[in-house]
Amino acid sequence: MVAYLSIDIVRIFQPCMIIPFVCAQAFQDAAYMKRRNYIAERALKYKHGEPITPIEYNEEETQTWRTVFRELTNLYPTYACKQHNEAFELMKSTCGYSENRIPDLEVATRFLKERTGFRLRPVAGQLAPRDFLSTLAFRVFCCTQYIRHPGEPLYTAEPDICHELLGHVPMLSDPTFAEFSQEIGLACLGAPDEYIEKMSSLYWFTVEFGICKESGKLKAYGAGLLSSFGEMKHAIESNEAQRLPFDPHTMAEQKYSLVGYQNIYFYPNSFEEAIRKVRDYATSIPKPFQLSYNPYTEKIEVMTKQEETTRCVRNIQAELDRLQKAVKNRLDV
Repeated sequence: MVAYLSIDIVRIFQPCMIIPFVCAQAFQDAAYMKRRNYIAERALKYKHGEPITPIEYNEEETQTWRTVFRELTNLYPTYACKQHNEAFELMKSTCGYSENRIPDLEVATRFLKERTGFRLRPVAGQLAPRDFLSTLAFRVFCCTQYIRHPGEPLYTAEPDICHELLGHVPMLSDPTFAEFSQEIGLACLGAPDEYIEKMSSLYWFTVEFGICKESGKLKAYGAGLLSSFGEMKHAIESNEAQRLPFDPHTMAEQKYSLVGYQNIYFYPNSFEEAIRKVRDYATSIPKPFQLSYNPYTEKIEVMTKQEETTRCVRNIQAELDRLQKAVKNRLDV
């Protein structure tokens, strides 16, 4: 038996399954669907590790982006969490975020790589849950590049470039949230199918539709909220929405709505609390092995022998020693 097995993102991503999910108005618009299929074909040709070729968005697509950008940026100061707002302002100056142009994924992925080690990967549409969630373990986030139909700029039932760039990317640039997202991916690698369904629910109520406590007030951090003009306010203010403390066991069993607003939301008091509870929940998933992410090789190592466990413990101990020295130096100043 080998000491350990390593899994890289190229192998875990082949093959993947694209799930068709198109709103009725878009499906009936032949010109829109032709354009969308062209963008999807570009994504299908992408190979991991290559630079992401920019999409030349036309004026109609840019106008849709402009409408969404204006409406959402008016809401962010009041409803979005601090991590999102700080990153969003930074991305205006470093990634060209503005209402006049849809930013390039390649520029955004370079920004993320420097901040948290995450990278973006263009995809043609929604992926099967196991395919999508597993990529998070490698600090890779799958992004669509098409934009919602111009007839409904303030609503989409599926992810689009507005959802990705305005909702997900700013949050993934926060180190703590990036770590939280990767924990979900690590928990999914090798998990039985029934647990993939549970982790999909957990992902839905956090990364997509999560709210959090911030100085005693509720704020939005889920990308589904941060890219939705109506549901962002609904999640924070509506008397019709139920808001419960963060509990992965409850969230994993909770049913959610793919169409319309959610009627229940969960909030942690901090992202650190969310990470700790997700890690605890992950230990309940039956697996015959333990995993370790190697940031130097960007691969997942499956530990199968004592020496590999010992090596991981030794590396962790070295990190703790450095942290203790850093704390001591700070106290001595």
